[in-house]
Amino acid sequence: MSTNPFAPTYIDQSIAEYRNNPLLEALPPILSEKQVATKMLLRPSFDAAERELPSEERWHLLARLKHLVVPRRPIFYEVERTISRLIRAGYIVRNPLDPGTWRMVYNAQDLSRCERIDPQLVLTESQALLVGLSGSGKTTCANAILRTYPQQVIQHTAWHEHKIPITQIVWIKVTCPKNGSISSFCREFARQVDLALHTGGKYEKEFSKSKMREDMLEGAMRQIAATHFLGILFIDEIQRLNLSKTGGSAPLLHFLQDLRTSLRVPVVEIGTYKAAKLFSREMKDARRASENGLLDFRRPLKRNKEWDDFVRRIWTYQWVQNPVNPDDDMLTLIFDLTQSIPDVVVLLFKLAQQRAMWDGSETINTKLLEQTYDESLTLMHAALNELRKNTVESLSRYEDLLPPEEMLADLTGASEEEDSVQDHLEQLYPLPGSAQDAHNQRKKAEAATAQVKNVIEEEANNSASSIPPADKNYKDLRDFANDPDSCEALKQHGIINDDPFGLRSKPAP
Repeated sequence: MSTNPFAPTYIDQSIAEYRNNPLLEALPPILSEKQVATKMLLRPSFDAAERELPSEERWHLLARLKHLVVPRRPIFYEVERTISRLIRAGYIVRNPLDPGTWRMVYNAQDLSRCERIDPQLVLTESQALLVGLSGSGKTTCANAILRTYPQQVIQHTAWHEHKIPITQIVWIKVTCPKNGSISSFCREFARQVDLALHTGGKYEKEFSKSKMREDMLEGAMRQIAATHFLGILFIDEIQRLNLSKTGGSAPLLHFLQDLRTSLRVPVVEIGTYKAAKLFSREMKDARRASENGLLDFRRPLKRNKEWDDFVRRIWTYQWVQNPVNPDDDMLTLIFDLTQSIPDVVVLLFKLAQQRAMWDGSETINTKLLEQTYDESLTLMHAALNELRKNTVESLSRYEDLLPPEEMLADLTGASEEEDSVQDHLEQLYPLPGSAQDAHNQRKKAEAATAQVKNVIEEEANNSASSIPPADKNYKDLRDFANDPDSCEALKQHGIINDDPFGLRSKPAP
């Protein structure tokens, strides 16, 4: 058995175009939705006994909340399937057993020669754009998906009778630097390659040489991507790219287009709604194309079961000594204070626990949440207030809040997402006990009510069939229930007697 952690395990492929390609056979199998939920879910440790620790120690435990990942939304699964397909589509046309692939590798740095090779290769799916508000879960989702590809680097030596001494990098994730230049982006790419290959900063040092012009950096980046058979490139915080430093959007789009089309390396761009401006010319085409649709982490405009369950699961991580489960009023307040943004929910929850530990109340209630919002989240009030208004005018004040132009008409009528993933989460991450018990009790009560109703109806039917017809003087008391004066009606029909001793019939003395 190989001790090389980068050694591949080749898996036979059921899809025809994925067969006989070592790059594809070395990837993990295509996952079912339940398998994806299992791999994406990340639950930090929690022990109720930790609530007895001193408050200064429990403050440190709150840091675990940052690592909690709940793939609560259907879009998590849509993005995972899109990424899975993009990686494989890119490798279909880069089979190392094909001589044409190696011509592309050898000429990757020279873009003019790279563009002329293998004209018979068809274009494949090559791009996905993830957009949403800051804190909506875009990066969390991307990182969770990358965990489903634990072998970032795969070292091939031989595939069947073929010798293929190549090192495959399945994915690279680059966060755009704050200065927003393409050269800084290329250097960050080199740093991430060093981290993946454990090369001790070799590529970053090379890319940092003063003699390296921007075009040389781009060429070197293409060469690395081709030589190491990069499967997919994630570009996070792409809205940071400064158009004034890149000479406008055209050079940037051309640079990314070179990677996608010339080298067949799929690119996933992740950013806030501000990033939509960078791709205004391409987004319409992307949205029309079924394989590249815009992936929007849109926030719900009103409470729904998916959001409520997410909060209830977060609330299980209470290190205050008097924990409570959020009731309906608290859920409504949390939704309003956070405007349903997941990262803000977690932040509010953490800060509220800190406040409860500090003032000694050791419990979370609506008053405490309001105080936490008013005093600890003041920097976010302006943006959250604009989200509450939810108008084009209000959202326009913040570029990061304003959705792409095509989506403005849907602001006040966003469709609710189907609750298609809850079955898996119920098994992997059950709701808090009291909430689940209440749900079970409601189900039991409904079942018991239905059973009693059936019994009553059955007895009534049996009684109706076994009791002989009543005599003509029989009066059903239920007939008088709706009479305006039931008592008087019963007296008139002689059913009740208000003069049982006959005093009114006796003559006066």
